[in-house]
Amino acid sequence: MEKFFKNALKVSIASLVISITLYVVIIGLFLLSVVTANIFGTVIKIIVPIFTLVTILGFIYSFFIKGKQKIPFLTLHFVSLCALSFGIYLAVSFQGFAP
Repeated sequence: MEKFFKNALKVSIASLVISITLYVVIIGLFLLSVVTANIFGTVIKIIVPIFTLVTILGFIYSFFIKGKQKIPFLTLHFVSLCALSFGIYLAVSFQGFAP
C-alpha cells in the first residue's frame, strides 16, 4: 500500500475510476423508478462524502504526476470537482422546492 501512494499516476487513475463508478451508481439509482426517495437520500448521504474525498485526493495527487499526463489528469479531476459542486448546489437549492 505504501508503494501505491508513492506513485501519483496510479493514485490519480484509481481516483478517476472510483469517481466514474460513483457517478454511474448515483445516476443509475436516480433513474431507477423502483428506488424510493428515502433509500436514494440515504445512499446519497453515504456516497457524496466518499466521492468528494476521493476526487480531492485525485486532484491533489495529479499535481505530482510527471510528464505529459499531468494536464489531462488535472483537467479531468477539475471537471469532476466542478460537476460534484454543481450537483451539491442544485441539491441544496431545490431541497425545499419539491414536496
